[in-house]
Amino acid sequence: MAASLNPLRCDGTDLPVNLLLCAKLIALTLLVTNHVRLLTDPFLPFLPILDRIPHALFQRTVQVVFVASAVALLFNRRVRLSSLILGATILLSVVASKAYYGNNKTFCGCILFLTGLYQPGQKPWMLRWQLVIVYLGAGLNKLLDGDWRSGVFFENWAVRRLHQPVYMLISNWLPPMLLARVMSWMAIATELGMSVAFSVRTLYPYGIWASLLFHSGMLFFTGTTFTMFFYAMSAAMLVFVDWPTTPLTVVYDGDCGLCNSARRWMERFDLEGTFHWTPFPSGDAGDRVQLLDGDKIYSGYAAFKMMLLYNPAAYLITAAVLAAPRSAVSTFRMVVVAVLLALFLPPFDPVGQALYDLVARNRRRLSGKGACAVE
Repeated sequence: MAASLNPLRCDGTDLPVNLLLCAKLIALTLLVTNHVRLLTDPFLPFLPILDRIPHALFQRTVQVVFVASAVALLFNRRVRLSSLILGATILLSVVASKAYYGNNKTFCGCILFLTGLYQPGQKPWMLRWQLVIVYLGAGLNKLLDGDWRSGVFFENWAVRRLHQPVYMLISNWLPPMLLARVMSWMAIATELGMSVAFSVRTLYPYGIWASLLFHSGMLFFTGTTFTMFFYAMSAAMLVFVDWPTTPLTVVYDGDCGLCNSARRWMERFDLEGTFHWTPFPSGDAGDRVQLLDGDKIYSGYAAFKMMLLYNPAAYLITAAVLAAPRSAVSTFRMVVVAVLLALFLPPFDPVGQALYDLVARNRRRLSGKGACAVE
């Protein structure tokens, strides 16, 4: 299958869908946040040899290559090469500017560069170990720092830098520095725990949820995305996902007008044909839609969630909404993230299933047309 020029599609290239989607999410958020304006400004190289290059020429060249490779990646053109070049451009910018340097930018560059080095047919071990190293290094850095262990760093950061109102309110109710120490050790334990989870395949799901909750918690606590950290770390979780390589079967009530309307709506956004819809007469498939993924069967609300999670368009549209230009501290962004967590977090499944069952029981009346024949 030839690669599509549609940026919402991720099939037909020499990268697996999950890896290409990860790279495209990072490229998209880099473009939408206008990250290009930050490249090599000011020009303060770590390597003296770079001082021999005229700053204006170096900056314009880096910016043009940055945008060109990001756009090529989004439109599925030479995706491995585009990812490699985009990652190298960011890493070169890190080396060329002490002011631009930051852990989040270096991480983005590494993930994109390693994606470009991926060899088809292999497991993305380099990418996965990059995440292990990041979290292990972050956890050890805090563990070996006396100010982190004592809570001094966290207290000063939360009170004097962030002026975090909820933290200060709770801290005033507790003994001095108790909350700071608790928060510090929670961060240390979480980061070290994620490095272990991403080292063991059976623990991948726990590591993914821990990472998403950790970085979402940082977003809620600080109000900011730490430039690219929130976007890049969330996108990087896709390297631990086994994406389906063959169409998945969806079994639904073919006699229901509402169900058929929902099917047609979902098919419009299923640009890659990931789902094959199979109608059954009412009662044969029960009151819940069924999604068959190999030997796994998802039912009702769980099936609905998996259809969203296996749709690249859902990720890309969501990323564009979250990264769209707005103030650094955005209530809208935090509300959207909170809604997404409520939608997908396992503890909320009973609520989601109850709402699904309520709609399913009343689907005849909601359709407005009663039953309709199987197409």
